[in-house]
Amino acid sequence: MIARHRALCCALVAAALYARAGLAQEALEEIVVTAQKRSENLQNVPVAVDAFTGAKLEESGTVQPVDLGMITPNLTTKNAVGNTAPIFALRGLSLNDFATNGTQPVGVYLDEVYLVNNSELGFQTMDMERVEVLKGPQGTLYGRNTTAGAVSFITNKPTSTFDAAASVTAGEWDLARVEGYVNGPLGEGLSGRLSVSGERQWKGFFVNDTTGQNWGQSRRANWRAQLLWDLGLTHVLVNYHGGIDKSDDWYYKYIADASGVVNAPPGYPSGAQIQQTAYSANPSIFHGFHTLNPQPYIDNLSNGLTVTVDSDFGFATLKAITGLEDLEYARTEDYGSVPYPVGWNYYPGHLFQYSEEMRLTSNGDHWWNWIVGLFAGHDRLRENDQYNEIDNPIYYGYVFNERYVQNTSSYALFTHNEFKLTDALRLTLGLRYTEEEKHYVGGTLVAQSDPALAFDQCPCVVDTVLKYHEPTGKAGLDYRIGDAMIYASYSRGYKSGGVTGFYVTDPGAKAPYNPEFINAYEMGVKTSWLADRLRLNGAVFHYDYRDLQAFGVIPNAQGFPEFRIFNVAKSKLQGGELELSWLPIDALKVDLGLGLLDTRVLQSDVGGVSVGNRLGNAPNLELDQTTSYKWHLPNGMGLTAAVDVNWRGGTFTYVQNTQLQFVPAYVLIDPRLTLGSADDVWSLSLWAKNVTDKFYFREIFNDGGSVIGFPAPPRQVGATFNYHWK
Repeated sequence: MIARHRALCCALVAAALYARAGLAQEALEEIVVTAQKRSENLQNVPVAVDAFTGAKLEESGTVQPVDLGMITPNLTTKNAVGNTAPIFALRGLSLNDFATNGTQPVGVYLDEVYLVNNSELGFQTMDMERVEVLKGPQGTLYGRNTTAGAVSFITNKPTSTFDAAASVTAGEWDLARVEGYVNGPLGEGLSGRLSVSGERQWKGFFVNDTTGQNWGQSRRANWRAQLLWDLGLTHVLVNYHGGIDKSDDWYYKYIADASGVVNAPPGYPSGAQIQQTAYSANPSIFHGFHTLNPQPYIDNLSNGLTVTVDSDFGFATLKAITGLEDLEYARTEDYGSVPYPVGWNYYPGHLFQYSEEMRLTSNGDHWWNWIVGLFAGHDRLRENDQYNEIDNPIYYGYVFNERYVQNTSSYALFTHNEFKLTDALRLTLGLRYTEEEKHYVGGTLVAQSDPALAFDQCPCVVDTVLKYHEPTGKAGLDYRIGDAMIYASYSRGYKSGGVTGFYVTDPGAKAPYNPEFINAYEMGVKTSWLADRLRLNGAVFHYDYRDLQAFGVIPNAQGFPEFRIFNVAKSKLQGGELELSWLPIDALKVDLGLGLLDTRVLQSDVGGVSVGNRLGNAPNLELDQTTSYKWHLPNGMGLTAAVDVNWRGGTFTYVQNTQLQFVPAYVLIDPRLTLGSADDVWSLSLWAKNVTDKFYFREIFNDGGSVIGFPAPPRQVGATFNYHWK
């Protein structure tokens, strides 16, 4: 027995010495963020923030903003319309409707310019410096419509040193993608950077069983040209950018009948017949008898200009950001996936936005660090949607037209202050006052109808002006103990109300819905261990959520179904995140993120939304994991094997919690193998996304007549070659 114990002790000592010899001598990479509008180490920011470098985005296969959900705990992403218009759900808070004039509770920013509409979020994430995901209300520094948080995309800027890079990707489904940039000096005090990307996928994921052809091709391109003038204490950055998307929009899969219609008029299928056909004739998620022409498509063209000026006055720096964004868009959808034209919709529109932000930020590190600023913005949205519902079980023979113009103006004053009460204790106080006006003119017109359907009360046209005056803010304390920081905060946020911007059948459905309000309480800890080879961060939170805005089909005064956005009186959200980055030995790195959510409706007077229901897009559990191992080859090259794993718990896509709109739990596995040169000049990666070919829906929608699912991409395999000129 003693001999066995001695042998065990010797083995443990040998293992410890071996592990110590293999421990990494270098710490984890320092992550610098601007979450609080000044450059800070991520570990010193008393906010729950996930930050991803441009290299990490490339490694994880992030091509568009919608891909961020794969690598961010408690962030769920989906598309509102087929393959476009992403929606973000952060800690269970999201846009709960598909109306184009709605605003997300997650504010999305590109180079500090707020993108007011999710139609603008289909860009390619090319040449990125980093992406920051800020969790919890960000109503002080980021402003309106950030009750859930903010996602900030930050691009690489021009430098005075020449370099250039290019990457080429080829993959399954006849995929080809190119990306590149050139950067460097253009003259005395002037530098420039040109970035471009393009994607073409000739073979789509979907099969039209009527024609036998594949459908779902991608055709995208983005560009960004930047000029930076270094005038000493003043810097001027001009950023012209844009993109084009002429991809096919994805088919929707018919899941079930929601109408209850059994006896259809002569020549029309009943809801039950359509459901039976969907089950028996085309059970595959990527197959369907699509009969309407033209086939579903996207036609987007965006252009933008951002001018940023910062001047150092010694005691403080003044920064002014002027943004102009213009988007012409159109998208169509075919959501039958059966041999009947159940629905074919066309959504064309134009969005123009202007914004101006000015901030004065104190320089240095003093007992009082402050920011004061002002914001002004205006956006104009014009929509002219067409809904062809000829064979829909509820709307036999109907063609709707939703035509409106919505103008929104917003003005704000804000301040953010940090007070060092002691060397270890810091107080944060922030306040923002926002005035907003929304003017909606238009509504629903009926182009074709069946007089036998008595529930239709349209035309439903309104001229509505809404005004809001709201304070938001934050108060927090953080305390440092060695390499650890503990923080606690209270935040208040709001999201403005509005008018339902899709077709309705009753004038009452165009009555305004109320703003959302949130009171958020959060505690967190950020720690570093083993000479910063191990980081462990965590946060817990509780949200008091009032007047959730959600889409629903509810009876009107006559008992007929009414489509509109309504308010759910009171809800709660609570949960937490735990995130670990670990470099146990020189070659091995482990990143782990755990998200927990408990969401509940506490009070509701809306039919179909019961007390106790979970919120939409809010999985109870999510696990994100990346493990990588690098071998150093004899000739100086490196070979890295890595795998990303995302496990997401079962999710209701809407607050009504119907089982037909439930996405069961699933696991996605993305492996990759990368060979790189010793000097990091070139690399070749072999990769796969969704390697197990898991079939699942990113979105399931109920329009009152049909339940339809938006399929997520199947398995994709490919290779990427990168080259960097220095």
